[in-house]
Amino acid sequence: MLLPWQRHVGFGLLLLLLLLLVGYAYERIGEWIDLRVHPAPGRLISVGDHKLHLLRKGTEGPTVVIEQGAGELSSLWWSVQDEIAKFASACTYDRAGFGWSDPVNAPRSVEDRARELHALLLNGDVQAPYIFVAHSYGGLIVRHYFREYPSEVAGLVLVDTPDESSLFKQDVLSFYSKARILNRLVGVVAQFGVLRLLSVCVSLDRFGFWLSKPSEYAALCDDLAFLDRVPAAMKVSERAGSLGSLPLTVITHGLPFPGPFAVLEQNWSEGQKQLASLSTDSVLIVAQNSNHMIQHDEPALVVDAIRRIHEKTEKGKPLV
Repeated sequence: MLLPWQRHVGFGLLLLLLLLLVGYAYERIGEWIDLRVHPAPGRLISVGDHKLHLLRKGTEGPTVVIEQGAGELSSLWWSVQDEIAKFASACTYDRAGFGWSDPVNAPRSVEDRARELHALLLNGDVQAPYIFVAHSYGGLIVRHYFREYPSEVAGLVLVDTPDESSLFKQDVLSFYSKARILNRLVGVVAQFGVLRLLSVCVSLDRFGFWLSKPSEYAALCDDLAFLDRVPAAMKVSERAGSLGSLPLTVITHGLPFPGPFAVLEQNWSEGQKQLASLSTDSVLIVAQNSNHMIQHDEPALVVDAIRRIHEKTEKGKPLV
């Protein structure tokens, strides 16, 4: 014979299990509906055992390829892509696990991401050479791409991307570790439709319906874990001139990182100078009115920098 408190506990557990099942079904059905209401605007290209979403606009070469920062969706760059497409061919894509791209189970290193990008461009029939525009973490990917496939890269625009000296410090590593833990918890909650339910009451215009997807948080955690999978050689800043005379523009924020992100400010300015020194044909620009998301705060500045690199690669003009 169960005691009254035991019956209450049992009833509570059954109710919790029912709610979890309903929430899980709600999330799966919601994702199914999302994909039908919002079909992929670009193409899904095979890069081996999974597919990545590629969106291409414009026609004039060389092609501008945009690489997002950690946890970012390609859609955050679409307004900038539209402006680039007025004078160049421009591509955005979603890394594995983001947007319309397939999720993957195995962790991805910077090298993995660069090789998948190479496979995407090759299989998507996007002809080299490329001008890579990279934001934040994406800068490490495109710089590794250059190391692996230097003949395919015509120029780089690094938008507030970190230099190694800004990353491999104990307080920065600790910050990223805590961020991963938080996002794992959010991802678990998202599995049961909680974020999707909350999104009904909250505007998600900037991120769209993807913000409620559990796979987005798994992919974000994988991005944030890259520091644990970086080979020793990448933990040391590259030598000045290591990019040769590759046309390079480095754009850095003028406003300080807010709140807990302030830990990233240490050595950031020096790191940006180090990045600019990697090429003998470089320009360093400070976006005075921008925080880390320069492409949103001052998009015209980013587009102008890309246009200059594009003209440089087409006509051999100096950057300054």
